[in-house]
Formats: sequence, structure tokens, C-alpha cells
Amino acid sequence: MSEMSGDILRRIQALPGYRQLRQEIQSQANPASVGLPRAARPAVLAALQAELGMPILFITGRASRALTWLDEAGFWAPDLPHHLFPEPAALFYERAAWGAMAQRDRILALTLLAVHHIPGAPKPAQPPILIAPVRAVMTRTLPRRDFLKSSRILKVGQQVRPEELQRQWVDTGYVAAEIVVEPGQFSRRGGLLDVWPPAEPGPVRLDFFGDEIETFRRFDPSTQRT
Repeated sequence: MSEMSGDILRRIQALPGYRQLRQEIQSQANPASVGLPRAARPAVLAALQAELGMPILFITGRASRALTWLDEAGFWAPDLPHHLFPEPAALFYERAAWGAMAQRDRILALTLLAVHHIPGAPKPAQPPILIAPVRAVMTRTLPRRDFLKSSRILKVGQQVRPEELQRQWVDTGYVAAEIVVEPGQFSRRGGLLDVWPPAEPGPVRLDFFGDEIETFRRFDPSTQRT
């Protein structure tokens, strides 16, 4: 965060109207209409994210406006997490496949929300802002319970059979491949099990000693080197 933007956020946080809004949100009351000018909304959103300690969902009318807000959030709070929850490319009445990027971004956003409820999952230092066009929020997704049941934490030293992981991944929608080059794929070569979870920036390589995870390393999908 730049010195100028940080100073502006501190000034906003000192305003009586802002403090009242923050208290209403923290007490889970229904905040009154704020009526902020459009230019002031990104700064107020960044100020709330820095102080509330809870995820924030910001809904826009159009996908193009959501992308603009994503850029503006990056200016006001570059050190705080902010992510897009995109709408599908296909309309609700069209039988068309979703784009891979939209699927990945939606899974990432759901993972950021679900991590607070997954036993053993590391909690983020700062909850995210999720920016979504209204159609993205209206598009149905997995129930939270099903999403949590499909999530699993893996750690070095853990006892788990590779075959069990492979079956679970296939049931969840992963695709077996010779080598892992894109999200949603996994590959096994002897005691090595590669996988690219859609919510992760890159793939990981699990090295097994029997049924124990001995090492856990990231690798470059273009070179396959750890």
C-alpha cells in the first residue's frame, strides 16, 4: 500500500459515518443505505477489509464493472487478498461448457470461503474481498456441505494409499493424464503422484514411501521439474 493511499484509508476510518457503518456490520445489523459516490466505494471497501477480519462479497451489475473493481481494489489494498467470482460464459438456458478459467476462479473463491470450515486447513491471515457480477451470485453452485466433503488436506508424514487418492480425485472430477500440464489433472509414476488442484497456482508432486507422503513439492508444468 502506498503512503498516500494508506493515509486516505486512515482518514476514512476516522469518519463518524464510516465507524457507524463498521459497527452495524460487526453487530450483524442491517446497515442503512450508505449512498456512497461511485469513486469513493473502492476506498471504503479497502478500509472495511483492513478492519473487519471477515470475508466481504461485493456485487456489481455487470461483469465488466466487476473487472474494473478488481483493478481498483488492487490499487487501494495491494497487500490484501481480492478475487473475482466470475459468471459463466453460457447463459442459464444454454447447454454449453463453462470456460476453464471461470471454473478455476469460482473454485478458488469457494475454497477461500470454505477454508474457515475445513479441519486442519491453514487459515488466511486476512479474509478476502470477493467481487462478483450479480449473475455470478445467482448461478447455482455446490452446496457448502458437499464442497467441504470433497475437500481434503494432505501433509508430509500422512498415511494414505495413493490408489485411494486417485479414486477420490476421479469421483471429484479430476482427469488422469500422462503428465500434469493444467488444473484438474493428476498423474502417477510409481511412488510419485502429481496433481494440480484447480484452486492452486501450480501443480504439486507427492513422493510416497509406501503409503506415507515423504515429500511434497511444487513443480513447473512446462519442464516437469520441481
